[in-house]
Amino acid sequence: MIRALDVYLYDTHVATITRRGDNLQLRYLPGYVESDSPVPISVTLPVVPTPFGNADTKRFLDNLLPDRADVRSRWAREAKLTSDSTFDLLSVYGADVAGALEFYPAGTSPRQEENLRPLTEEEIGDRIRQIRRDDSDWLQHRAVQEGFSLGGAQGKFALTLRVDRWFEPSGRWPSTHILKPGIQPLPGSDVTEHITLQVARLLGIDAAASVMAEFDGEHVLIVERFDRFDDNGTIGRLHQEDLAQATGTSQVQKYESDGGPGYRDIFTVFDRNLNAADAKTAKERFAKLHVFSWIVGHNDGHSKNFSLTHVPGRSVLAPFYDLNSSLPFRQREQVLAHDPAVFDNVELAFAVDGLNTLGTFNADSIKRLEADAGLTEGHLREHALQIAAGIQPAVAVVTESLPDRLKELPAVTLYPHATYTQTRRVIDILARAGHRPESNIAPGRRVT
Repeated sequence: MIRALDVYLYDTHVATITRRGDNLQLRYLPGYVESDSPVPISVTLPVVPTPFGNADTKRFLDNLLPDRADVRSRWAREAKLTSDSTFDLLSVYGADVAGALEFYPAGTSPRQEENLRPLTEEEIGDRIRQIRRDDSDWLQHRAVQEGFSLGGAQGKFALTLRVDRWFEPSGRWPSTHILKPGIQPLPGSDVTEHITLQVARLLGIDAAASVMAEFDGEHVLIVERFDRFDDNGTIGRLHQEDLAQATGTSQVQKYESDGGPGYRDIFTVFDRNLNAADAKTAKERFAKLHVFSWIVGHNDGHSKNFSLTHVPGRSVLAPFYDLNSSLPFRQREQVLAHDPAVFDNVELAFAVDGLNTLGTFNADSIKRLEADAGLTEGHLREHALQIAAGIQPAVAVVTESLPDRLKELPAVTLYPHATYTQTRRVIDILARAGHRPESNIAPGRRVT
């Protein structure tokens, strides 16, 4: 039985995790504690000489692995482990987690080989089909020994793109992109996620870059990893942690409604762990995204869907990811009725003064969020108006660029109608609050 794991960060052995029974303890190496500008594994695990106990250690580690129990159990079976505990899974799958951390059984040398295996379109198409058939099968043909893990609840896999070709990375070679076939009960959700990400980018929101691609007849969302960097052709890893980890939250409480952090808790993390300028920027970006989420109907922005990036001497809020709209997945006749009441009960991930639905969030909510983020009066309200004015043209630009067969997917055809309806709600609410924004938006408007 493995009793200890060595933790590497930015290619340096920084800590050891020991197991005694069911209890874990993490301790930084003395040399790392004394080094210049050591990067913490987590803001909840600062670089200090004293060890961290079971609760703090487990909460952070749990969030490195898939949320779903069926996926964890499957991974344990495929690795022939005796349990699906976090420690045991990381002993096998911990060499390539999100960010720059690497976990190895104590005394094991980090991988030195760097391999890229070219993949055919048919092989990638097979992987997409397999996840659509069984979204607990994330590993598929990837060898257990390659130590790959991505957190979250949605089936996905990661590849490396080099000179317009796709490769299976192994050894120390990092993946560069995540391929997401979408959520099984929501056909076309990979396409609507791409639309939402790109609309956000067009409207000035720092969101992950994405494209839609097709492999052997299967469409898939490809998201460029922002925890990677290219140094003259060499791909490096950037360390990051999600805001569940940064707030010391269990993966089962990632939503505020399940006892997880609210936006004020997250603002506190920014104030405590980022320099003053970066904390101010992070709170503004977070607040603006919440307004965007209200307008677009993004209801899955829980604490695991935000991250901090850590480099020596600095931490910042990472680009936004996993953005989507739940609105186009309502019944067609409901969406085409253009009645915002249809969406009233859609819940936002974070509540403002107890209000967390599309139908209850209002101008006063914006003012409260604005004040808590330290923004000048009217700043966030103006942002809401800018998003409302720009969202339909942005949706038109992104959907127009899609392949014809993807434009015909029901969720894609309904997307502009859903955002039109919600945008009308926003404009009406702000008008009743004393503003008179002019608008000529229309559900099918196209721009050139």
